[in-house]
Amino acid sequence: PPFAAIKVEHFKPAFEIAMKSHVNDLEQIAQSEVVDFDSILAAYDRAGGQLSKVYSVYGNYTSSLNTPDLQEVQTEMAPILSRHNSNTYTIPGLFEKIEKIHEMKDAKMESGEWTAEQGRFAERVYVKFVRMGAK
Repeated sequence: PPFAAIKVEHFKPAFEIAMKSHVNDLEQIAQSEVVDFDSILAAYDRAGGQLSKVYSVYGNYTSSLNTPDLQEVQTEMAPILSRHNSNTYTIPGLFEKIEKIHEMKDAKMESGEWTAEQGRFAERVYVKFVRMGAK
């Protein structure tokens, strides 16, 4: 990114746009009629790409250029980002898709349709949702 062009006041609107995009990505997964690894878990892994990019730049700034103005943004954004994170686990229909994928994990692993990495990813995503209160 062009770090010289990035201003502290850019972070809040960038996060707002990226969070909306992330929720949209997750809602599309929840509405998917196809329940397979690519449609659900691979899409879940890609979801929020824009938010990840904003977080990366934000993290660089907060760890290396933590000015009073940026500290104000951190204070303002911390509860908003936390709430967004929590809300991503409560999108209607999303956990149900994750759970269906998790239920087919063993059979897909035994048949050789999934790699060990895919099985592990299915397990980790499911456990994360459960720990966040989805079940």
